[in-house]
Amino acid sequence: MSENTLQVYTIYIRAPRQKVWEAITTSEYSTRWGYGGGVEVDLVPGGLYRNLTTDEMKQMGMGDVAVEGRVVAAESPARLELEWAPTWHPESKPTRLVWELTEYPGLTKVVLTHDLSAAPEYALEVLGGSHPGQGGGGWPWVLSDLKTLLESGEPMAA
Repeated sequence: MSENTLQVYTIYIRAPRQKVWEAITTSEYSTRWGYGGGVEVDLVPGGLYRNLTTDEMKQMGMGDVAVEGRVVAAESPARLELEWAPTWHPESKPTRLVWELTEYPGLTKVVLTHDLSAAPEYALEVLGGSHPGQGGGGWPWVLSDLKTLLESGEPMAA
């Protein structure tokens, strides 16, 4: 496994674990952080998972779905494991994405693990650096936006 195909990120968010879970699993929040698309997820093993595109993404030529996959495991509000496949890489195999949420007094520890060994061709893209005008993109940018939204009520600079 290359150094970029197993990516593990840890952040702490000043919010209850249930609120972080809702931000990850509901469109009410997902439209306000990261790349801004809604989310559809059936939180049972084998359930469908989809991140939808925004109007801006569609104007760039993307279809209705940005990421699709299946739920491997869901333990609300502590752990969500997904098969994750970006639609802009249709030739790639699904990768494994795991959200782990641990609540402490006044905050939640978020560990995001993305195993890209099945599709190493987009490991650098997911790592960030492909959107310099937006702080680099990838998981570091997305997680920073999630934290900012849940702590301040506002997303990072658009």
